[in-house]
Amino acid sequence: MRKTSGLLLSAVLLIAGCAEEPAGPPLDLRHNTRDLMAGMIDASADALWDAVGTVWDENGEQYWQPETEEDWLAVTGAAMTLVESGNLLMLGDRPRDDTQWMSFSQDMIDAASVALEAAQARDPDGVFDSGEVVYNSCNTCHSVYWVGDEQRGRAIQ
Repeated sequence: MRKTSGLLLSAVLLIAGCAEEPAGPPLDLRHNTRDLMAGMIDASADALWDAVGTVWDENGEQYWQPETEEDWLAVTGAAMTLVESGNLLMLGDRPRDDTQWMSFSQDMIDAASVALEAAQARDPDGVFDSGEVVYNSCNTCHSVYWVGDEQRGRAIQ
C-alpha cells in the first residue's frame, strides 16, 4: 500500500510539473510591425550598415569605421536592437504565420548576432561583412511580406 501511495504521489507530482506554466506579466504590444520597422529595425540596420565603409571620389579613397568607445557602443547597440527586434516580431499578433514568418524572424536574430559578435570584438571587417548577412536576411523576408509600400517603412504617416 505504501509503495502504491508513493507511486501515485510521484505520478501526481509529475503531471502537476508538466502543467502549463503561469503566464508572465502582460506585454504592452502597442506597436505594430510597421512601427517596429520604421522606429527600431530600419534605424538600427542603417546604423550598422553605415558604421564601416569605403567610397572613392574625386578626393580619393575615403574609409571610415568606429573609432571611439562611444562609436563601438553605438554599433553594438544597433546590432543588439536588431537581435531583440527579431524576438519582438514573433510576439502577439505581429506574426503573419507560424512557419515562414517565424523562420525569417529567427534568421534576422541569427544574422544580427553575427554583427553583434563583430561589434563586441571591435572588428570593423567583421561588422562590414556582417552587414551583407543582415541585409540578406531582411531582403529575403521583404521579398515575401513587403507589399506595395514605396517608402519601405521609413516614414510613419
